[in-house]
Amino acid sequence: MESSADVVILTALPVEFKAVTALLRDQSVLVHPEGTRFVRGALPGVAGTVAVSRVGVGNVTAAIITERARQWLRPQALLFVGVAGGLKAEAALGDVVVSTKVHQLHSGKETPTGFTARPVPGAVSHALEQAAGIALRTDAWYAWIPDAVRETWHGRAPQVHFQPVIAGEVVLNSENAPLRDQIKAYYGDALAIEMESAGVAGAAQLSRDLQILTLRGISDHADRGKADADASGSQHRASAHAAAAAAALLGELLSAEAAGAGTSRTAPPAAGVAGPPTPDRALVNALLAFDDMASADFRHGLLVDMGRVLGLSYAFMAAESPVARDHVREIVRRVNTYRDPSAARVALYTVLEDARPDDAALEELSRLLP
Repeated sequence: MESSADVVILTALPVEFKAVTALLRDQSVLVHPEGTRFVRGALPGVAGTVAVSRVGVGNVTAAIITERARQWLRPQALLFVGVAGGLKAEAALGDVVVSTKVHQLHSGKETPTGFTARPVPGAVSHALEQAAGIALRTDAWYAWIPDAVRETWHGRAPQVHFQPVIAGEVVLNSENAPLRDQIKAYYGDALAIEMESAGVAGAAQLSRDLQILTLRGISDHADRGKADADASGSQHRASAHAAAAAAALLGELLSAEAAGAGTSRTAPPAAGVAGPPTPDRALVNALLAFDDMASADFRHGLLVDMGRVLGLSYAFMAAESPVARDHVREIVRRVNTYRDPSAARVALYTVLEDARPDDAALEELSRLLP
């Protein structure tokens, strides 16, 4: 098996690793000669391959595995995806922070008069940060979040913040610790604290061409309430949110790359040369036969009503697109990957039957759906 991947995603904790790998299809395991294991797969509907590894906590290990992955898998980009502690009130539990730079904690000088920090900001990829800005500018990225996780939102959906993070070899769980004062004094722009991104940024800085970015879900407030937050399942929720944001970013990044000239990635089949219609394509065509499906407002209402029929407290999630066919394809994909696909298909048919009972397209749809 060829050892390569278009993008590498590193994680620290098992809960982070599971959240990312749960989104991949066609999985296989790659084993580095030194024993590091990567799960390689693809995101549904996204060109290219993704390799994911769990490297444990700490900047040193993260730096070593970053360089190991760079040399062995030759990715065009590397993401660190996981959880972090929020340092400011605006970073609510479950929110996602996309790093605009990475501060290295503990870099400084200890003198008789006290500690003096010597900040070492780590650069992130401008191109990746910009791609994330496009991918996460709307709520469409929620479609990558598992339904079971969205059901725990209780009315508040996660927000995305583009701000610096700080990384050090410490777990901060006190709002009164001297370290907290140091962070406020020297790294006041940091929104979150974690333990790996400085290592990744340092390895990338010594590389000619490796693009890196950190995406973190806020799982606690880096205070005495950390244990209670963790016990409530906040790490699971924050990991799922960060993984979903990373998937949306890769959808933007790899789709744009696949559309470029000279790419070696798989491109969509050319019009007029496709084989026999697949069941999914037949369902897409059947839905597009409804005249109103060309309207974005109609499609949005369809998703709202599907959520109601399924007993959800929110609309059925499907990444939006201004192109009707692309949006309908995403609706079909989400129906087929829903935790109960049969129930989602019934909800889809029920809503369309109620909304357009006299539409001739309903008969064809009835042959494809239960």
